[in-house]
Amino acid sequence: MNEFLKCGLFLSLLAPTVSQAIGINSMIEFAERGEGKFTINNNDGYRQFIHVAISSLDVENGKILKKPYTRDNIDQWDLTLRPAKTVIDSGLQKDFKVQYEPKNTDNKESDKYYQLTFAPTPYFSGKEKVKQVMQVAVGFASIFVVPAEKDQPLNYNVTYNQDHIQLKNNGDSYVRAYFNACEDTVKGEERKQCSKVVYALAGRDLRVSLPPEMTKQGKINAEFSTHYSTYEKTVTLTKGQTIRS
Repeated sequence: MNEFLKCGLFLSLLAPTVSQAIGINSMIEFAERGEGKFTINNNDGYRQFIHVAISSLDVENGKILKKPYTRDNIDQWDLTLRPAKTVIDSGLQKDFKVQYEPKNTDNKESDKYYQLTFAPTPYFSGKEKVKQVMQVAVGFASIFVVPAEKDQPLNYNVTYNQDHIQLKNNGDSYVRAYFNACEDTVKGEERKQCSKVVYALAGRDLRVSLPPEMTKQGKINAEFSTHYSTYEKTVTLTKGQTIRS
Protein backbone atom coordinates (compact mmCIF):
# COMPACT_ATOMS: atom_id res chain seq x y z
CA MET A 1 0.00 0.00 0.00
CA ASN A 2 1.33 3.45 -0.90
CA GLU A 3 -0.78 5.40 1.55
CA PHE A 4 -0.56 5.08 5.31
CA LEU A 5 -3.57 4.15 7.38
CA LYS A 6 -3.91 6.91 9.91
CA CYS A 7 -5.33 6.80 13.37
CA GLY A 8 -4.97 9.14 16.30
CA LEU A 9 -6.78 11.39 18.74
CA PHE A 10 -5.03 14.50 19.97
CA LEU A 11 -6.57 16.44 22.86
CA SER A 12 -4.77 19.58 23.95
CA LEU A 13 -5.60 21.84 26.86
CA LEU A 14 -4.06 24.69 24.92
CA ALA A 15 -5.09 23.91 21.35
CA PRO A 16 -8.06 21.54 21.34
CA THR A 17 -8.63 21.86 17.60
CA VAL A 18 -5.31 20.24 16.65
CA SER A 19 -5.69 16.74 15.22
CA GLN A 20 -2.88 14.67 13.76
CA ALA A 21 -2.00 11.02 13.39
CA ILE A 22 0.22 7.98 13.67
CA GLY A 23 0.17 5.93 10.45
CA ILE A 24 0.88 2.36 9.38
CA ASN A 25 1.46 1.10 5.85
CA SER A 26 -0.85 -1.93 6.14
CA MET A 27 -3.09 -3.72 8.63
CA ILE A 28 -2.16 -7.13 7.20
CA GLU A 29 1.10 -8.44 5.76
CA PHE A 30 2.11 -11.83 4.36
CA ALA A 31 5.49 -13.47 4.85
CA GLU A 32 7.76 -13.97 1.86
CA ARG A 33 10.45 -16.55 2.56
CA GLY A 34 9.55 -16.17 6.22
CA GLU A 35 10.05 -12.40 6.30
CA GLY A 36 7.86 -9.32 6.33
CA LYS A 37 7.83 -5.63 7.21
CA PHE A 38 5.52 -3.02 8.72
CA THR A 39 6.24 0.72 8.50
CA ILE A 40 5.04 3.24 11.10
CA ASN A 41 5.13 6.97 10.41
CA ASN A 42 4.75 9.72 12.97
CA ASN A 43 2.93 12.93 12.04
CA ASP A 44 1.58 13.48 15.53
CA GLY A 45 3.69 16.53 16.36
CA TYR A 46 5.51 14.69 19.16
CA ARG A 47 8.30 12.20 19.38
CA GLN A 48 6.67 8.81 19.96
CA PHE A 49 7.86 5.75 21.86
CA ILE A 50 6.55 2.66 20.04
CA HIS A 51 6.27 -0.67 21.83
CA VAL A 52 5.23 -3.78 19.92
CA ALA A 53 3.56 -6.83 21.48
CA ILE A 54 3.19 -10.16 19.65
CA SER A 55 0.43 -12.74 20.01
CA SER A 56 -0.04 -15.99 18.13
CA LEU A 57 -3.56 -16.52 16.81
CA ASP A 58 -5.70 -19.63 16.58
CA VAL A 59 -9.26 -20.02 15.37
CA GLU A 60 -11.73 -22.15 17.33
CA ASN A 61 -15.46 -22.37 16.62
CA GLY A 62 -15.12 -19.51 14.15
CA LYS A 63 -13.61 -17.12 16.71
CA ILE A 64 -10.04 -15.85 17.06
CA LEU A 65 -8.10 -16.83 20.18
CA LYS A 66 -4.98 -14.86 21.13
CA LYS A 67 -1.95 -16.19 22.97
CA PRO A 68 0.36 -13.31 23.94
CA TYR A 69 4.12 -13.82 23.87
CA THR A 70 5.37 -13.74 27.47
CA ARG A 71 8.43 -14.85 29.39
CA ASP A 72 6.51 -17.93 30.48
CA ASN A 73 6.19 -19.27 26.92
CA ILE A 74 9.42 -17.95 25.39
CA ASP A 75 10.42 -21.47 24.33
CA GLN A 76 7.38 -21.51 22.00
CA TRP A 77 8.14 -18.25 20.22
CA ASP A 78 8.63 -18.63 16.47
CA LEU A 79 8.29 -14.99 15.42
CA THR A 80 10.79 -12.21 16.05
CA LEU A 81 10.47 -8.48 15.48
CA ARG A 82 13.23 -5.90 15.14
CA PRO A 83 13.00 -3.45 16.73
CA ALA A 84 10.48 -4.49 19.38
CA LYS A 85 10.54 -0.96 20.76
CA THR A 86 11.89 2.30 19.45
CA VAL A 87 11.46 6.08 19.36
CA ILE A 88 10.21 7.81 16.21
CA ASP A 89 10.67 11.56 15.86
CA SER A 90 7.79 13.61 14.48
CA GLY A 91 7.83 13.68 10.69
CA LEU A 92 9.83 10.45 10.38
CA GLN A 93 9.03 6.78 9.89
CA LYS A 94 10.49 3.45 10.98
CA ASP A 95 10.49 -0.06 9.51
CA PHE A 96 9.72 -3.03 11.76
CA LYS A 97 11.10 -6.26 10.30
CA VAL A 98 9.34 -9.53 11.07
CA GLN A 99 11.08 -12.92 10.89
CA TYR A 100 9.39 -16.32 11.12
CA GLU A 101 11.66 -18.95 12.68
CA PRO A 102 9.83 -22.30 12.43
CA LYS A 103 10.15 -25.05 14.98
CA ASN A 104 10.88 -28.60 13.83
CA THR A 105 7.34 -29.60 14.74
CA ASP A 106 5.62 -26.84 12.74
CA ASN A 107 3.04 -27.98 10.18
CA LYS A 108 3.97 -26.46 6.81
CA GLU A 109 0.59 -27.41 5.33
CA SER A 110 -1.26 -24.85 7.47
CA ASP A 111 -1.09 -21.07 7.76
CA LYS A 112 0.38 -19.41 10.84
CA TYR A 113 -1.28 -16.25 12.15
CA TYR A 114 0.02 -13.52 14.46
CA GLN A 115 -1.16 -10.19 15.82
CA LEU A 116 1.36 -7.37 16.18
CA THR A 117 0.10 -4.58 18.42
CA PHE A 118 1.90 -1.27 17.88
CA ALA A 119 1.32 0.95 20.93
CA PRO A 120 2.52 4.60 20.77
CA THR A 121 3.26 6.81 23.78
CA PRO A 122 4.52 10.44 23.66
CA TYR A 123 8.23 10.46 24.52
CA PHE A 124 10.06 13.33 26.21
CA SER A 125 13.76 13.25 27.05
CA GLY A 126 15.01 14.51 30.40
CA LYS A 127 16.01 17.84 28.85
CA GLU A 128 12.63 18.50 27.28
CA LYS A 129 9.94 20.43 29.10
CA VAL A 130 6.65 18.56 29.17
CA LYS A 131 3.83 20.89 28.19
CA GLN A 132 0.35 20.82 29.66
CA VAL A 133 -0.88 18.44 27.00
CA MET A 134 -3.06 15.38 27.21
CA GLN A 135 -2.74 12.98 24.30
CA VAL A 136 -4.60 9.78 23.57
CA ALA A 137 -2.63 7.88 20.93
CA VAL A 138 -4.43 5.03 19.24
CA GLY A 139 -2.30 2.08 18.19
CA PHE A 140 -2.72 -0.64 15.62
CA ALA A 141 -3.39 -4.37 15.89
CA SER A 142 -2.00 -5.67 12.61
CA ILE A 143 -2.08 -9.25 11.34
CA PHE A 144 0.96 -11.13 10.06
CA VAL A 145 0.31 -14.29 8.04
CA VAL A 146 2.82 -17.04 7.29
CA PRO A 147 1.10 -18.87 4.43
CA ALA A 148 1.20 -22.63 4.05
CA GLU A 149 3.70 -23.91 1.49
CA LYS A 150 0.84 -24.92 -0.81
CA ASP A 151 -2.67 -23.55 -1.22
CA GLN A 152 -5.53 -25.61 0.12
CA PRO A 153 -8.80 -25.88 -1.87
CA LEU A 154 -11.50 -23.27 -1.32
CA ASN A 155 -14.15 -24.37 1.15
CA TYR A 156 -16.55 -21.69 2.36
CA ASN A 157 -20.16 -20.71 3.03
CA VAL A 158 -21.18 -17.15 2.14
CA THR A 159 -24.53 -15.45 2.76
CA TYR A 160 -25.63 -11.95 1.69
CA ASN A 161 -27.86 -10.62 4.47
CA GLN A 162 -29.61 -7.25 4.65
CA ASP A 163 -26.70 -5.17 5.94
CA HIS A 164 -23.77 -7.57 5.97
CA ILE A 165 -22.18 -10.63 4.43
CA GLN A 166 -21.50 -13.70 6.56
CA LEU A 167 -18.42 -15.57 5.37
CA LYS A 168 -17.39 -18.86 6.94
CA ASN A 169 -14.05 -20.25 5.82
CA ASN A 170 -14.15 -24.02 6.28
CA GLY A 171 -10.84 -24.51 4.48
CA ASP A 172 -7.32 -25.06 5.78
CA SER A 173 -5.82 -21.75 4.60
CA TYR A 174 -6.92 -18.13 4.54
CA VAL A 175 -9.20 -16.79 1.80
CA ARG A 176 -9.09 -13.39 0.15
CA ALA A 177 -12.59 -12.17 -0.70
CA TYR A 178 -13.38 -9.19 -2.92
CA PHE A 179 -17.00 -8.01 -2.77
CA ASN A 180 -17.99 -5.65 -5.57
CA ALA A 181 -21.28 -3.83 -6.11
CA CYS A 182 -19.87 -1.02 -8.27
CA GLU A 183 -21.13 0.04 -11.65
CA ASP A 184 -18.55 -0.18 -14.44
CA THR A 185 -18.44 3.62 -14.64
CA VAL A 186 -17.31 4.00 -11.00
CA LYS A 187 -13.56 4.61 -10.83
CA GLY A 188 -10.77 5.40 -8.37
CA GLU A 189 -11.52 6.38 -4.78
CA GLU A 190 -15.27 6.21 -5.37
CA ARG A 191 -15.03 2.42 -5.61
CA LYS A 192 -14.32 2.25 -1.87
CA GLN A 193 -17.98 3.10 -1.30
CA CYS A 194 -19.24 0.11 -3.27
CA SER A 195 -16.58 -2.57 -2.82
CA LYS A 196 -14.68 -4.26 -0.02
CA VAL A 197 -11.72 -6.62 0.44
CA VAL A 198 -11.50 -8.93 3.45
CA TYR A 199 -9.29 -11.82 4.53
CA ALA A 200 -10.93 -14.76 6.29
CA LEU A 201 -8.47 -16.87 8.27
CA ALA A 202 -8.84 -20.65 8.16
CA GLY A 203 -11.83 -21.67 10.30
CA ARG A 204 -13.07 -18.10 10.71
CA ASP A 205 -16.77 -17.24 10.74
CA LEU A 206 -16.61 -13.59 9.71
CA ARG A 207 -19.31 -10.93 9.69
CA VAL A 208 -18.50 -8.40 6.97
CA SER A 209 -20.27 -5.07 7.45
CA LEU A 210 -21.25 -3.28 4.25
CA PRO A 211 -21.33 0.45 3.43
CA PRO A 212 -24.75 1.88 2.48
CA GLU A 213 -23.93 1.97 -1.24
CA MET A 214 -23.49 -1.81 -1.22
CA THR A 215 -26.61 -2.67 0.78
CA LYS A 216 -28.72 -0.81 -1.79
CA GLN A 217 -27.82 -3.43 -4.35
CA GLY A 218 -29.80 -6.64 -4.69
CA LYS A 219 -26.74 -8.46 -6.00
CA ILE A 220 -23.04 -8.35 -5.18
CA ASN A 221 -20.23 -9.95 -7.16
CA ALA A 222 -17.77 -11.92 -5.02
CA GLU A 223 -14.30 -13.14 -5.98
CA PHE A 224 -12.53 -15.68 -3.76
CA SER A 225 -8.88 -16.67 -4.03
CA THR A 226 -6.12 -18.44 -2.10
CA HIS A 227 -2.68 -17.00 -1.34
CA TYR A 228 -0.88 -18.25 -4.47
CA SER A 229 -4.08 -17.98 -6.58
CA THR A 230 -4.05 -21.74 -7.12
CA TYR A 231 -7.78 -21.73 -6.43
CA GLU A 232 -10.10 -18.94 -7.54
CA LYS A 233 -13.85 -18.61 -7.88
CA THR A 234 -16.29 -15.84 -8.81
CA VAL A 235 -19.95 -15.91 -7.78
CA THR A 236 -22.90 -13.52 -7.67
CA LEU A 237 -24.56 -13.10 -4.28
CA THR A 238 -28.28 -12.39 -3.97
CA LYS A 239 -29.84 -11.16 -0.72
CA GLY A 240 -30.92 -14.03 1.47
CA GLN A 241 -28.96 -16.58 -0.56
CA THR A 242 -26.24 -18.88 0.79
CA ILE A 243 -23.56 -20.20 -1.56
CA ARG A 244 -21.24 -23.06 -0.66
CA SER A 245 -18.03 -23.79 -2.50
